[in-house]
Amino acid sequence: MKTITTIIVALLLGLVLCRNASAQFDEKNVHIGFSLPEVALMDVEYIGNGTIEFELLPAAESGGSPVIRQLTSQEFWINYSSALGKFSPDRSIVAQIAGGTVPEGLELYILAADYSGNGEGKTGASAGKVLVGSDPRPIITGIGSAYTGNGIGNGHQLNFEIDISQMEKVSASGSHDFTILYTLTDN
Repeated sequence: MKTITTIIVALLLGLVLCRNASAQFDEKNVHIGFSLPEVALMDVEYIGNGTIEFELLPAAESGGSPVIRQLTSQEFWINYSSALGKFSPDRSIVAQIAGGTVPEGLELYILAADYSGNGEGKTGASAGKVLVGSDPRPIITGIGSAYTGNGIGNGHQLNFEIDISQMEKVSASGSHDFTILYTLTDN
C-alpha cells in the first residue's frame, strides 16, 4: 500500500510541476525599409537611321494640288518609365521643333498612337493629331506611375504628317532639315 501511495503522490506532484512549468517564447521584429524615388525616363526607339524624309511633288495635272509623299518608311516608338510621388500630378510628353524650321507654307503634325506593349500601370493617352512648332505641345497626356516596355512595339507609335497650310508661301527652296525634341514633363 505504501508503494501505491508513493505512486499517487509522485503523479500528483508531477501534475503540479507540469502545470507550473511553461515554455519560454522570445519574439523578435525585423524592420524592412523600402524607398522608391520619383522616376521619369523616356526614349525614342526606331528602326532605321532615325530620319524621316518627305518630298513635295508637283501636281499630276495642271490645276491640281501638289502631293506630299513620305520617302522613308520607319517606325518610331516612345518608351517611358514613370513613378510619381503620392500627391504628384500626372505627366505628359511634349514635342517641339528644336533645331531648324519647317518650310513656310507647310505644317508638321505628330500623332502618337494609343499605348500598346508589355508594360503596365497608368500609361498615357494620345493627345490626337498635334501641330508641332517651336513651342512645346503635349502629344501624350495623363501618364501616371507606369512603364511601357522597351523597344519597338512598346509604348506609343509616332506618326508624322506634313500638310500644305498656305500654298502661296510654298517655294522651291531646296531641302530643309529640322529636329524634334521630346520631353517627359510634370504637369
